Amino acid sequence: MNILNYRVDDRLVHGCVATMWVPKLHIERVICIDDESANNPMLKNALRMATPNGVFLSVLTHEKAIENLKADRYQNQSVMIVAKSPKTFLKLVENGIAVPLLTMGNLGNIDKTADSVAISRYITVNDEEAEVLKQLHEKGVELEAKLQPTDDSISNFYQVMMEKRK
Repeated sequence: MNILNYRVDDRLVHGCVATMWVPKLHIERVICIDDESANNPMLKNALRMATPNGVFLSVLTHEKAIENLKADRYQNQSVMIVAKSPKTFLKLVENGIAVPLLTMGNLGNIDKTADSVAISRYITVNDEEAEVLKQLHEKGVELEAKLQPTDDSISNFYQVMMEKRK
């Protein structure tokens, strides 16, 4: 399996993902890991409509995604995995699935809480998310922030986050 990008994006598949990331990385399959979307036909259809023609889409529960990834179900495909929260990627890592680099796309701007801190124009992180990102960092996952593939990356995202959350 050739997973080219692991992305946190609270909108899952939308214009930026569909028109910039997918073509830039030559993605053949987008895997959205989100229990709510996987169990809601209307949300699934909306994600299908946002996915470019010719690109496969899998909208999976956490459990099914882990099962399929462990079984190497998407071998010979270039894959992008998108989830709304870094918690999803922590679950993957805790279940033995390697996530070498996690890209923060859009995070926390939809559901800001009193403890949310702006890290960049498109990323706010609350206490719970900060703890999950800390755990991912401690497990060796490199964290970056990058909205579009042509943007400069905040490659030291963990350090930037920790500084801004002081």
